[in-house]
Amino acid sequence: MSEPPRKKARLSKRTNKRKEKVEEPIDPKNTLYVNNLDEKINTKRLRTNLFLLFSIYGEVLKVAISAKKQRGQAFITMRTVDEANLALISLNNEPFFDKPLHIQFSKTNSYII
Repeated sequence: MSEPPRKKARLSKRTNKRKEKVEEPIDPKNTLYVNNLDEKINTKRLRTNLFLLFSIYGEVLKVAISAKKQRGQAFITMRTVDEANLALISLNNEPFFDKPLHIQFSKTNSYII
């Protein structure tokens, strides 16, 4: 008596429907998005030190840190795009309170009135 042929295991052919996040280049702006900041540091101290650090590269118009949802993020608005670009090139991945700064151009413009 012969054995019935064994069925081959069907491998699921699931396609990964999640779209991979492709980061498009962001146009240079005078506002920088800074993250990876130490969340344990007092907001006032953080704002002051960011202002002093970025002032080396140009005129800082605004340092925005959300007091409630800080999460290690800040927006730094410089006078010109060139000043922002210089700060980004110079400070990206530099240590700041023992953590490397992660800096990129902001996705939206910040207007100072």
